[in-house]
Amino acid sequence: MNKKHYVGGQAVIEGVMMRGSKGVATAVRTPDGSININLDESIPLTKKNKILSLPFIRGFISLIESLIIGIKTLNYSATFFEEEEEEPSKFEKFLDKVFKDKANDVVVGITLVISFIFSFSIFFFLPTAIANVFKYLKFNTFGLNIIEGIIRVSIFLLYLYLISKIEDINRLFQYHGAEHKTIFCYEFDEELTVENARKFKRFHPRCGTNFLFLVMIVSIVLFSFTGWGNVWMRLLYRILLLPLVSGITYEIIRWLGKSENRFSKIVAYPGLKLQSLTTKEPDDSQLEVAIAALKASEGIEEDKTIGKLLEEGNQILKNKDIESYILDTQLLLAKVLERDKLYVITHKEEKVSKKAVEEFLYLINLRAEKMPIKYILRSCEFMGMDFYVRQGVLIPRPDTEILVEEALKLIKQKNMNYVCDLCCGSGAIGLSLANYSLSIKVDCVDISDDAAEVTTTNIEKLKLGERVKLIRSDLLNYAEQNGIYYDMIVCNPPYIKSETINELMEDVKLYEPHLALDGGEDGLYFYKKIIMQSINVLKKGGILAFEIGHDQYEEVEKIFKDNGYEDIVCVKDLAGNDRVAIGRLKEP
Repeated sequence: MNKKHYVGGQAVIEGVMMRGSKGVATAVRTPDGSININLDESIPLTKKNKILSLPFIRGFISLIESLIIGIKTLNYSATFFEEEEEEPSKFEKFLDKVFKDKANDVVVGITLVISFIFSFSIFFFLPTAIANVFKYLKFNTFGLNIIEGIIRVSIFLLYLYLISKIEDINRLFQYHGAEHKTIFCYEFDEELTVENARKFKRFHPRCGTNFLFLVMIVSIVLFSFTGWGNVWMRLLYRILLLPLVSGITYEIIRWLGKSENRFSKIVAYPGLKLQSLTTKEPDDSQLEVAIAALKASEGIEEDKTIGKLLEEGNQILKNKDIESYILDTQLLLAKVLERDKLYVITHKEEKVSKKAVEEFLYLINLRAEKMPIKYILRSCEFMGMDFYVRQGVLIPRPDTEILVEEALKLIKQKNMNYVCDLCCGSGAIGLSLANYSLSIKVDCVDISDDAAEVTTTNIEKLKLGERVKLIRSDLLNYAEQNGIYYDMIVCNPPYIKSETINELMEDVKLYEPHLALDGGEDGLYFYKKIIMQSINVLKKGGILAFEIGHDQYEEVEKIFKDNGYEDIVCVKDLAGNDRVAIGRLKEP
C-alpha cells in the first residue's frame, strides 16, 4: 500500500492533528493569527512490537493509542485559548504533589476512563437495557441483538445530529473537513496548497466517523453469537469482544482506504453519508492549518516564498492592530534578505531559506509585541541620513529636523565654529549639523552608556570622526570643569511630565528609554538646569536652541529671560505646533 494511505488525523480546537511517518503533528491557529506546530516523534507501539502489529491485534492497540493522542492533542490546543491562569484546584494541587511531572499523564488517564465509561453507558448499556424490554415480547436472541444494534445506531445518529448544532463544534467540524481535504490532496499526489486541497471532497473513507459506524455494524454481527443472558452477562461479553470488534473494523477501514471497487464503495457509503454531519466546508485559513500539520507529520520541508512570508507577516501584525503592518512586514523581510523593499515586492515567487524564514518570524514577533520597527531594523532615516539606533537611545523623530534646520541657518548666519549637541542620544542632531555644515566642530554629549556606544558607531559610520567628538558628561559638567565655550548648544532634552509617561503609546513607553523622556514633575527640569549651566559654557552672544513640547514655550521663554537671554523666538512644526525655542545669551 502507498504509505500516503496511512496518514490520518483529527480535528482539535482551532486546529488539526495529523499522524504521519515522522510522528504526530498538531497545528493550531493561535489568537494572534500565526500557526503553532507541535511534533511528537514517539514511535507507535505497533511499530515497536511485531506481535502488536499483527492484523486484528493492531486495530485495538491503535484505537487505544488514538484515544490517548486525541485527548493529549485536544488539551494541547486548548492551552492557546485559556483567557487567564486560574488558581489550581485542590484536586490539581493534589495530583501535582503526588505525581509531580507525571500529573498530566494521570489527568489524561482519568479523562480516558471517564470517556470510556460515558461512551459505554450511552452506546452499550442503554441500548442493551432498552432492548431487554423486547424480550418480553417473545423476540428470539437474533432479533433482540438486531433491535439492540438498531437502538445503538439510532442513539449514535441522534448524538451526532445534536452536537452538530453547537456553534463551537461546528468550527471543529470545519477543521475535520479541512483534515479530509488535505489528506485527499496528499494521497492524489497533488501539491499541498490551499487551492489544490479546496477542490477535494470532505468525505473520506478512513474517517473516525466511518470507524465508529462500522464498529456498531460489526458488533451487531458478533454479539448475535453471544446469546441473550442477563444484562450484566451481555455487558461483559461486549467488553471482552471489544478488542476483536475494533480489530476487525480497523482492517475494514484500511481496506476501504486503498480499495476502489464497487463493493468497498457500498460498505463505505453509510459512513461517508454520516460525514455530512461530522464535517463542514472549511475556509482557506483552516486548510492552511491542516496542510501545515500534514507537512510536519510527514517531514515535508515547506518551501516558503517571499510572497507567502509577506502574507504571513501581514496577518500577524494586522491581528495585533499595527497600522503600518504592510510596510513593516516588507521592511523586516528586506532586512533579513539583505535586499531593499522594492525587491521583496517584485520577487514574491522567490523561495526563502529555512534560516531566513526563522529569522523573519522572530523579527515579526518582536514587532507584534510593539517593539518599534526602527529598533528592530537597527536603522533610522533622519535629515536624509541613515543612523544606527537600538534600544537604549531615543529614536530620532521627523519633528526634530525642525531644530536641526533652524540651527543650520544660525550657524551660517553667524559663522559659528564650535557646537554642542547636548543629550545627544544617537548623535542624530550633532552629526546632521556636522554633515551639512563643513566648517564646524561638534561635541556630542550624553551621560548614557547606550548613547555613547550608539553615537560612537554613527560617528564612524558617517566618517565624521575628524570634526565630531563624543563626551561622556552629566549635562554640561564636563564643559564647565574644563573651560570649554561653545558658539551654540543644541538640545532635545527629556520633556515629558513624569505622570504622563504611562499614557504614551505602547511602543514608546515599553521600549524607549525613560531617561530620555522623563522631564520631571512639570516637564521643565532639564530646561531649567541646562539654561542655568549654559551661562558658564556659552560664548557671549551664543545661541541655545531646544526642542520643546507643544505647550511648553511660555514656560521655557520665562526661564530663558530669567537667566539673561534675549531675542527669544519660537518656531512651529509642519502641524502648526510650537516645536523649537531659541534664545541668545546677552552680551556684556
